[in-house]
Amino acid sequence: MREVERNEIVRKIIANRRPRDEFARFVVTCVSQQLKETHGDVGVEIIEAERGYDSVWSINGREVVVLLETEELKRAKEQPYAIDDKLWLSFRQEGIVK
Repeated sequence: MREVERNEIVRKIIANRRPRDEFARFVVTCVSQQLKETHGDVGVEIIEAERGYDSVWSINGREVVVLLETEELKRAKEQPYAIDDKLWLSFRQEGIVK
């Protein structure tokens, strides 16, 4: 998996200007595009949940659900890549990426 260039200034602006649900969808879209480069068949759906949003991933026939908690999305204004990091950690723990 190639290292993706990060631009914290731009990401902070996006996090500050978009509602939490739109920011969650933005991050999920970015991560999904990265995954598609190496894993081909990737689908993802965002579902509103009690404590935030469930991101439901289908990656080459495997399903992974990662909760994006409201508190995490609030902190994105200061830590704009925390959600990305959480998603990638979940994928590593599931053995999808190294």
